[in-house]
Amino acid sequence: MSIPGDQTPAGDEAPEDEAPMTGVTTTTARLVRSSAVVGVGTGLSRLSGLLRVGALTFALGATALSDAYNLANTTPNIIYELLLGGVLSASLVPIFVEHDQHGDEDATNAVLTVAFLALLVLTVVAVLAAPLIVDLYTLRLSAADAAAQAEVAVPMLRLFLPQILFYGLMTLGTALLNARRSFFAPAYAPILNNVVVIAVLLAFASVAGSDTSLAEVADDRGLLLLLGLGTTAGIVTMTVALWPAIRHAGIHLRFHPAWRHPAIRTVARLSGWTIGYAVANQIALFVVLALANGEGPGSVSAYTYAFIFFQLPHGLFAVSIMTTFMPDLAGLAAVGDLQGFRERFGLGLRLLTLVVLPAAVGYIVLARPLVAMLLERGAFGGASSQLTAEVLVAFSLGLLGFSVYLLVLRGFYAFKDTRTPFLLNLVENGVNIGAALALVGVLGVQGLALAYALAYSVGAVLSLAALRRRIGGLDGRRTVASTSRMAAAAAVMAVAVWASTQVVGGDAGAGAVLQTLVGVVVGVVVYAVALLALRVPEMVDLLERLRARRGPPAPATP
Repeated sequence: MSIPGDQTPAGDEAPEDEAPMTGVTTTTARLVRSSAVVGVGTGLSRLSGLLRVGALTFALGATALSDAYNLANTTPNIIYELLLGGVLSASLVPIFVEHDQHGDEDATNAVLTVAFLALLVLTVVAVLAAPLIVDLYTLRLSAADAAAQAEVAVPMLRLFLPQILFYGLMTLGTALLNARRSFFAPAYAPILNNVVVIAVLLAFASVAGSDTSLAEVADDRGLLLLLGLGTTAGIVTMTVALWPAIRHAGIHLRFHPAWRHPAIRTVARLSGWTIGYAVANQIALFVVLALANGEGPGSVSAYTYAFIFFQLPHGLFAVSIMTTFMPDLAGLAAVGDLQGFRERFGLGLRLLTLVVLPAAVGYIVLARPLVAMLLERGAFGGASSQLTAEVLVAFSLGLLGFSVYLLVLRGFYAFKDTRTPFLLNLVENGVNIGAALALVGVLGVQGLALAYALAYSVGAVLSLAALRRRIGGLDGRRTVASTSRMAAAAAVMAVAVWASTQVVGGDAGAGAVLQTLVGVVVGVVVYAVALLALRVPEMVDLLERLRARRGPPAPATP
């Protein structure tokens, strides 16, 4: 693990001589350390992302202008994932791991070259199609409102769409590094993106004020260019930051358009189902955003801001676990070690539940003061804060299901099985769209978030059942015993946090700050004490490893 003052090269593994551990214990310790490297970097990235949301709400609020910005800024990611991103993220790490083991640089460079050319073509086509894309977003708006939004959204979208190319390059670079078990740079690079965008948004607020309308931005191309080019510059900066790490990892890149290389055929074979997976995902997102856009000014922004909060614990904890476990799962799958796979996956599932479950409970109890503390200033008022908090509560009901579902899909990808994730994803997105259409008329934008939570909870249950059949079990007895104790600890935590919010602070201003801070401290302490009192093995194991660093090694908990 790379820590301040550590001389281990960034992203590389620390030496395995810190404690006399062998076999599975050594592997577990390495995975925990690697997860910590990714977790700290991803945590800083997500926290700086919250600062970016704060700058965004301060500058644009939850208004028609912020809706246009958020729709346009989300679209490059939708298009990238729709047509190419899902293919790359699903198949690259196992393919790069396999070819690295054989020293086949031609295969790696062929995949990189063909992917780059595809990204370039996709970006150009998307820029040309910008007006049509905006027309689809505004189907539920009146003609006048649609025209007003399009006047800003179309040129802004054209400034954002080059992000597609750089999202793709970021995915390629991240896969290259992760295949070498180098996790540092991809985890920390997004911080640069957030810093750049924060500076752009604060500059916009300084120049335009905190109550700028769509019409004002439409009439001032300088403001539009500041938002559009500045936001895209953040993505470019994040991508370029991977280059030194790639060079340091000894990866030799060259242009190699070998369209018929076997590695390209492997990607194409794997991509068929994954394209369907990505298409289903992005169609669902597009439908939900279009529905939100018809719920009144600020609804898209409330959904977007709440979703960023929702993803914070997933990015802090679940992503680091999935990223660092994936190479080992792929290796175990490649040699047919199903017992090792079950044990490793079960460990990942338990660690994920350990940290994501209390985060979901905390959001449900503290959503209102948390949103007020972080966002309620400038153009973002109390009504916007209340709406965003309600959407966040609805999202949080599905946080554990969301993280578990994505972890399970990576279990299938480790076997290079993309068909099963596609079929599971059809069900998940079908539930999402169906529930969204049913609930939006009753609950508004909050109903869209509740539909999302329901869909991923259903998906998690179905995917776990499918993986269990695939690998002959899920280390079930140990997992059920641990997770049931975690659930009990989280329930105790929920009661304690709720009680604390009844006696301190309030929903706005200094009261929100006090209520949030007290609630977080009470929640962390009560949850940790409850885990130890219930003898949750994963918590005990982590504490014993920490003690082993300071003194004689303690035996690992089975």
